Amino acid sequence: MSSRNERKRRPLPTIPLVIGALLALILVVVTAILVDRSLRAVWLDDLDADLERLALVAAETLDATGHQEWATGVSRAGAVRVTLIDAGGVVLADSHQDPAIMENHGDRPEVISALSGEVGVATRVSVSTGIEQRYVALPPVDGLVVRVSTSTGSIAEDYRRTQGVIVRVSLLVALAAVVGMALLVRRLVRPVAVLADHAQALARGRLDTDPPRSPVAELDRLGMALTEIARDLGGRMVEAERASGTLEFVLGAIPQGTILFDSEDRVVYANPAARQILGSVPEALGALTPFQLQTSVREAREGGVPVVRMADHGRPARRLRATAVPFEGDDRVLLVVVDVTERERLDAMRRDFVANASHELKTPVATIIAASEAIQIALSRDDPSAVGFASQIETSARQLDRLVNDLLDLSRLEQETPDLLPLDLSQIVGEEVGRFLKRAKDNGVTLVADLSKAPILGSRRDLAAATRNLLDNALRHTPRGGEVRVDVGVLDDQAVLILTDTGEGIPTRDVGRVFERFYRVDSARSRTTGGTGLGLAIVRHVAETHGGTVGVESELGRGSVFTVKIPHRG
Repeated sequence: MSSRNERKRRPLPTIPLVIGALLALILVVVTAILVDRSLRAVWLDDLDADLERLALVAAETLDATGHQEWATGVSRAGAVRVTLIDAGGVVLADSHQDPAIMENHGDRPEVISALSGEVGVATRVSVSTGIEQRYVALPPVDGLVVRVSTSTGSIAEDYRRTQGVIVRVSLLVALAAVVGMALLVRRLVRPVAVLADHAQALARGRLDTDPPRSPVAELDRLGMALTEIARDLGGRMVEAERASGTLEFVLGAIPQGTILFDSEDRVVYANPAARQILGSVPEALGALTPFQLQTSVREAREGGVPVVRMADHGRPARRLRATAVPFEGDDRVLLVVVDVTERERLDAMRRDFVANASHELKTPVATIIAASEAIQIALSRDDPSAVGFASQIETSARQLDRLVNDLLDLSRLEQETPDLLPLDLSQIVGEEVGRFLKRAKDNGVTLVADLSKAPILGSRRDLAAATRNLLDNALRHTPRGGEVRVDVGVLDDQAVLILTDTGEGIPTRDVGRVFERFYRVDSARSRTTGGTGLGLAIVRHVAETHGGTVGVESELGRGSVFTVKIPHRG
């Protein structure tokens, strides 16, 4: 349909030119017709005047006898046909026919007019000759009507020549009119075409061009108006682009996924966060996943109020919080999607941490309270068992102190970003091994170390804490007669700390969880040996803050191997 409309359009000069040419042609044709008719009338008037003069001359020479000879003589002299008719319409004489065989002429129009006292004039095809004749009849003289006539063919050739002249002149006039119209239209249309080109340039965004001034006042005002519109539009476009760029920057920077749907459920805008959270953003609402998001958008549009809904998406499943907000006054809907997986995980960890910490603190505190009450009773009875209860209080207090210190260390590690300095990992590990030699000897455990130089960027305090917790964990779970071995070196551009023990080992089902806070393979035994359940969590956090990793390989009853890897500084 649009292509047909394009074919129907014509350039502006064509329209007035065609209309002007048609009007000129019509005017020339009408003028030619009028001139032709006027000229014919003039020719006939001249012919009638000549015939009337001849008729008057003939009437003056009419005598009472010899009518036929008179008619013949007058006809030869004037080269016309002469007819003499009485008042009754009877033909008395005719220069071209025998009057005896001619019919009554009383009904002829020119004769009727002559008998009424006027000069009768008529044009018709003669019955007797079969040729078109022009008749002129004079009023009766002595009761007789003199009528003269001649063939209209006598003027036909002159008339045709005159018609040819009229046609040629008409064509020349029409051609001159078309040429003049074309020149006039071209002169008038040229500034309009210039303005049209300028308007197209404005439509393409070229707002810095000004149209030339036109000598036509109206077109000049139009050009100036286009210039003012271009300047105003340019300013508005700059403001709109700046506002759009600002909005795009803001929406692109926020971590919440933002999707705008129009009234027909098409996606008008989606920021990068939306694609990151959902994986991809379709072109229409019907293809949006998860399905709960579609429901939220439709309910918000129908109800006119924001709708909040939780949904699971992807594998592994992530928890999404979607808020659909309808626009006032139309059917557009803004959908804001927030990934709350990490927030909910942290909330769960926080709740678990509070519960576990409370539980861990409750045990030594309860022991201290119970032992204190027992001491009071024993002292009141002078019972020597008070010393044992005092020892329990000391043990529980020390366990409580270790738990508090581990909580403080873990809190510090999570809140602070350590300053990483050039260090030798083997030196830090060697110092901590030296501190644990006496404890290992007291426990009947062999502690050996093979330390090679391993330069890194790290925090001495944090790395010392991680090593200390690894050694403490190994000595607590290695029985008398066992061995704990510490190796430090460089492997594949990684500084590696490997701690191997011959302890009780870890069940396969628990290997992946030993680095969780407060997780214990054997809770009862851990409390007996003084473990807080936070040591390995501290080790993992230190390794991660140094850009490294920690892992464990273990088999129940055959010991464990803990490996800490930290980027090597060559």
